[in-house]
Amino acid sequence: MLKEKPTHREVRHPRLSDNKLADYMAASEQARRGILRSCKYQAVTAVIQHADARRIVAESIVNGNVDMAKLGEEIAVYEGKITDTDFEEEVKQHNLDYIRSVVSMAPIAIKGAEFVRCTSQKKIDFNGTEISFFPDVLVARTNKRNNRKIGAVNLRYSKSARLSEQTAAWQSALMFGVLKDEPFEEESSPELALCQTLDGFNGKVYEAPTNSVYMYKEIQAACAGIAQQWNNIMPPNGAILK
Repeated sequence: MLKEKPTHREVRHPRLSDNKLADYMAASEQARRGILRSCKYQAVTAVIQHADARRIVAESIVNGNVDMAKLGEEIAVYEGKITDTDFEEEVKQHNLDYIRSVVSMAPIAIKGAEFVRCTSQKKIDFNGTEISFFPDVLVARTNKRNNRKIGAVNLRYSKSARLSEQTAAWQSALMFGVLKDEPFEEESSPELALCQTLDGFNGKVYEAPTNSVYMYKEIQAACAGIAQQWNNIMPPNGAILK
């Protein structure tokens, strides 16, 4: 008898990306269960990622604006990318849709004076839950008192719907909290206005809210709850574990 192919792989220890954590914090209780199930039991089949689009958009943020001329050039180059499979072509088209959506929202202003694409993720333990913190752009400026202020930009995109303001607020608050605990520059501190989430669907930029310190503590507390319930999360109906 042929063995059935696995449909999902189990993540044995509590682990979420920063995007999934923001989604979780803004979600209803029912939606939260679905988010955690998808994080613990990950589909084996390939999923469409927007890594190329995020990289291209991040590298186009110059002098506080998304450089639309540069994006236009990058689209032309990316359109010529050769793909070997139907799935690769589908991923390419989705990434092109993402970039074109951002271009259609011009102009988009990003606060800050210095911008560099973030190229490495940080693993953070929040009360037993591992969070992958990976913003797209690191931001900095020097204020009038010659103090260094830092922040980050996280790029979010859905082809069919705008990012909710609640999710964006949690995303930006998370960036503020992490950079407060672990600044990427010595002798610097995060600034609410520099911790920004850009929605590629509608071009809106969401800064960290004034109660971000409180929200960050709520995030850490929620992660303790996630760690406690992780072992009790059941796989999706019909799942065959790897």
